[in-house]
Amino acid sequence: MTTTALRARRTLMLASGVALAALALAGCSSSDAAAPTSSSSGGSSGLAKAVAAAEALPTSYPIPTDPIPGVSALAGKTIYYIPITQQAPQFAVTGAALKKALATVDIIVQTCDGKGTPTDIGACIGQAQGAGAAGIVLDAVPYELAANGIDAARAAGIPVIVSDQGPTDDKYPADATLAYLPAPAPATDTALLQWIAQDSGGKANILINQDADGPWPAAYMKTALAQLKKDCPDCKTTINKVSSANFPQVAPSTSAALLADPSIDYVFTDFAQFLQPTQGGIQSAGVADTVKVVSGAAVLGTYQAVKSGQLAAAAGQAASFQGWQSADIILRLITKTKVGEYAIPTRLFSPTNIGSVSLTAAAEASGEWFGPTTFPDDFAKLWSAE
Repeated sequence: MTTTALRARRTLMLASGVALAALALAGCSSSDAAAPTSSSSGGSSGLAKAVAAAEALPTSYPIPTDPIPGVSALAGKTIYYIPITQQAPQFAVTGAALKKALATVDIIVQTCDGKGTPTDIGACIGQAQGAGAAGIVLDAVPYELAANGIDAARAAGIPVIVSDQGPTDDKYPADATLAYLPAPAPATDTALLQWIAQDSGGKANILINQDADGPWPAAYMKTALAQLKKDCPDCKTTINKVSSANFPQVAPSTSAALLADPSIDYVFTDFAQFLQPTQGGIQSAGVADTVKVVSGAAVLGTYQAVKSGQLAAAAGQAASFQGWQSADIILRLITKTKVGEYAIPTRLFSPTNIGSVSLTAAAEASGEWFGPTTFPDDFAKLWSAE
């Protein structure tokens, strides 16, 4: 994977990072917000088309075409999966899919919880190296956060995937021992803010509980807000920074922001792991009946909340498919097979389309919410080449 190719894919990125700084209530009220030249009837045709496109079911998954030779020789080896924190339900879905995918070629997956801290993430990487892992899959861990450990693992011949982050190809370029699977967060952030813009008739006042774990969530949101400013010049946003390391502060900081500006009518949490304390803060502020809540990084429970009316809308990525993608990439790195282009599909769910999907754990695992369910067979064909 070339540096040029990675740069070209920056616009596809989404996801989280790690808690390096304490939570700060940074009430950056601005007119930086969202929505279009919309009317109360539902917005401009351009915005309506964008929202409809975000809600549509993709017709295919992005599957590589080049087979991977020599996979059978890897039977019995171990891959480490290290999510930034197992508090986030999305990682449980991806981890389970990665384990299922690699089990088809008799490779073991060992999960190690990064617990949202550089120390624990470094310890997980060290554990993988000490165990002689064949590869490491990092999820939502910025390279910078664990640079020493990643460097040591790669120097020891253990290839590493940095997924759900932006490729830091200027400082840590992809090579034979490093690949990136960029997060699709700008797409999900933009879709949710455009939905709010349309739903509000272009006059929303939005509190955004933005993940402050690492540099990328802020970068993703900045991209989304730039689009929102074009879509909705009359919308208003306030940023409230939250983090995994300061999880107990999510609820009180949310409540404080809402009490400081009683005109806020939408609350947007960019990662579902912060949804429960965000809702607690809304309850504490006494505004549960006057605000609509949306969430990114959605999983089954989040979508069920949309169906029941507890949430107004949610957006997520194909977390199960991502697990199979990660399996394909790590197999290519281990076997020194060319790593191609990868992207994680996303989708927006609202009352408009939530009734069209089966909200079960089996459906989530199958990936059917984001495209056809044939991808396990498609990958298996690539891995059986000899």
